[in-house]
Amino acid sequence: MVKIVIAGAGLTGLSAAYHLEKKSLFDVSIAEKLSIPGGLLRSETENGFTFDHTGHYLHINDEYFRYFLETVLGFSKLEEIKRKAAIYNNGVLSEYPFQMHLYGQPLSVITACIEGFMKRSERYKNPQTFYQWVLKHFGKGLGESFFFPFNSKLLAYDIRKIHPSWTGRFVPKVSLDDLLQGALTEKQTSAGYNSTFFYPKKGGIASLINALLKKMFTPVSYEHEVVEVNVDSKKIYFSNGTVKPYEYFISTIPLNILLQKLRGTGVEKIATAHRKLLCNTVLNYNIGVDYKIPCKKHWVYFPEKKYRSYRVGFWSNVSHSLAPQGTTSLYGECSFLPGRITQVEKQRLLEESISQTCKVFDISSSSIIMQKNLTLHHAYVLYDAWREKNLPSLLGQLKEWNIHSIGRFGAWKYSSMQEAVLDGRAIVDEIEVDLASYKSKYITKKESLISL
Repeated sequence: MVKIVIAGAGLTGLSAAYHLEKKSLFDVSIAEKLSIPGGLLRSETENGFTFDHTGHYLHINDEYFRYFLETVLGFSKLEEIKRKAAIYNNGVLSEYPFQMHLYGQPLSVITACIEGFMKRSERYKNPQTFYQWVLKHFGKGLGESFFFPFNSKLLAYDIRKIHPSWTGRFVPKVSLDDLLQGALTEKQTSAGYNSTFFYPKKGGIASLINALLKKMFTPVSYEHEVVEVNVDSKKIYFSNGTVKPYEYFISTIPLNILLQKLRGTGVEKIATAHRKLLCNTVLNYNIGVDYKIPCKKHWVYFPEKKYRSYRVGFWSNVSHSLAPQGTTSLYGECSFLPGRITQVEKQRLLEESISQTCKVFDISSSSIIMQKNLTLHHAYVLYDAWREKNLPSLLGQLKEWNIHSIGRFGAWKYSSMQEAVLDGRAIVDEIEVDLASYKSKYITKKESLISL
């Protein structure tokens, strides 16, 4: 039997294990460094409040993913929700997306956005940066009013150094008609990949992970942190002393961390690549308030530099199960580059973000009955020029050692829960093809020996 080791019991790793079982491949080990499964899809419950590790909502545009959700969890346990998102800019709460809802913004902003859109630069036929991509598709006015400041805060990085390949379906395009209608009338639009989404009726997003585990036979070995991967002996060493041999290693460990754990012949070729793989860290603060806040939005974006958070969301508006009756639960997010700020600056960033959130939504400190701060050390991958040029060969080299690095951080990309499930399925299909080829060569060689 082939030995397959999976590192990480998040959605991608568990999807791989689930689909391996569907192919009747059971010689599988799942190793998780934490004491609980889920990765970023973890839910924390305390005093009746449930907080996810920032907002994770299910967006579906793939039929297999829809089938997967029905099979694993069931749509009877999911609620379909029509997005209520907004942008707080210039003291105005505008509907999302900004480029289609300029109504209510200062006249100078509306004029600059329309004029900039009509004078979009033709010189960026093949934009090489997100900054150029925005100028090509939206123009300078929309860039300066929303796209440039918001994404600079979101990524905590110079957007002139970010490649636009991440945008894909995540940024809704706009026509002149959309722009004008949204400037002249207070309309609403359902544009964007997340115009509707699904969310569990109970238990937070972790309920998907728990349901998936119940559909599987393969147990998870918790508190198994990978400390070394020897590509010569094909053995994985864990912090608790366990050693696991492998024929295929499916890793969802963040790629920059995995590279530092490799030992053996040839690893020196990629030994320093981990320093070039950049991502930001997100501080995720969660607050429980002892009354119902009037805001009915699911989340609000804050593009302006004066606000430290780039987004504030309301758990209790997404699902009543996430907060006790008569209360409000909300979360906020602010980001920074690891190693670029001190611990004191990090604490100040968190405190100022919470203070500003309370001021905008008129929350007094005495009304806060719950607060839980979380740190997502790997949050948004930065699509810089080095990544674009070197990532394919880096992942290709790992495959030569039968190491398949997949998922949001394993493949070093921006992706959704849908993509996590599909990545797990795709790697199983790839391994199955590889195994079939191996078996075919083995049988042919064995038959040749017998004929001799």
